[in-house]
Amino acid sequence: MATRDDMEQSKDEGTSNTRHIHAAGSRLTSQCRNIIMNVFQYFNSQGPSKTMKEIIKATATATQVSERTIYRIKSEKMKSSDGIIHSPLPRKRKSTVVDNLDSFDRDCVRRDILSFYDRGDRPTLANLLAKVREPPTNFTGSRSSLYKIVRNLGFRYKKVTSGRKILMERQDIIITRNKYLRELKRNRESPKPRPEVFVDETWVNQNLTVEKCWTNEDGSVGPTTKLGRGSRFIIVHAGSDEGFVPGALLMFKSKNGSKGDYHDSMDNERFKMWLEEQLLPNIKKESLIIIDNAPYHSKIINKVPTSSNRKAQIIDWLVLNNIDHDPSFTKLELLQLCQRHKEIQKYEIDEIAAHYGHKVLRLPPYHCIFNPIELIWAQVKTEIKKRNSNSDQSLKIVEKITKEAVEASRNPYALRAVLRIGIVAEQL
Repeated sequence: MATRDDMEQSKDEGTSNTRHIHAAGSRLTSQCRNIIMNVFQYFNSQGPSKTMKEIIKATATATQVSERTIYRIKSEKMKSSDGIIHSPLPRKRKSTVVDNLDSFDRDCVRRDILSFYDRGDRPTLANLLAKVREPPTNFTGSRSSLYKIVRNLGFRYKKVTSGRKILMERQDIIITRNKYLRELKRNRESPKPRPEVFVDETWVNQNLTVEKCWTNEDGSVGPTTKLGRGSRFIIVHAGSDEGFVPGALLMFKSKNGSKGDYHDSMDNERFKMWLEEQLLPNIKKESLIIIDNAPYHSKIINKVPTSSNRKAQIIDWLVLNNIDHDPSFTKLELLQLCQRHKEIQKYEIDEIAAHYGHKVLRLPPYHCIFNPIELIWAQVKTEIKKRNSNSDQSLKIVEKITKEAVEASRNPYALRAVLRIGIVAEQL
């Protein structure tokens, strides 16, 4: 038979164990909440001699949760229409502001920086933060997040001739942008301009839907949506001032779920297959295909040697590309000679397009604003959000809605997008 001391020891051990059942900040399930209310009702039925505060305190001691939690659960039960306390919805973990900005928003930040110089002002993080909080950027992040974005856009805070530090755009980006604009202008002013075809990629999450709608105070009325982002579809398409190219839509499920972006799911082989089978057969002859500098667009077939190559391999590259050289040169001298002829590198995509009579023009880095499809993607995603606001968010339904939203992008809108990009190019 157990003695009183044994029973007290067992009681102490049980109490010690229950103290760790509910960690601070963790969610209580509906079962735990109803048990807590049963304990509260038990103490409340023992007689009217105790005050409510004493009953709450006794319940908190018995259940090892805070008195504030008891008050909250008691209030939830009183508001519940069926008398059952349900588990609270899991809190969504907010991603960092830097990850929330898509390529179009980042380019808006770039234009805000350049607008300071257009007015003769000097941008700093303080006045830039005030500027980007306004429409159309509507940036909601902190100063440190803006600092990271600005650096990723190719700007550096450095000294100028006056000795003061201001934001300066990298010289290589300026040169690349000027080269692109000159090439584009040369094509448009030529007697026989090539038709411009813009290529771009984006993604759509399975649970993409509206963020706000009309509902009542407790949120019980409104669309039923799933938690999380769900699976992700990658979209590849091309368009011109006549709209999207017929038959050029490529849409597939990402192998990485909702992590990363389309750069993590696309590769050179998939893009090359799309180019040869869906794009080139459906565009006009001798088109100008405009793409960005994504890695899967930029596979080089005659890459310039580096220091990791042997001297014999460097000489073979020079011979293959008909570059005069002296085999008695040191490896370092041969590498310098290769770097001076770096412009002869050929991209695999460019060679495929040239075989069919087309030409490829690459956008300058960090300048998606020059791609009008970026504007159309915003329209497409807005339409998907409107139509994807119900509980039936299966992959087939989302895929169907996405394809219909892409096809519904009207030609006049595409023309306005191209004209807007042309205005921006002329301003620069």
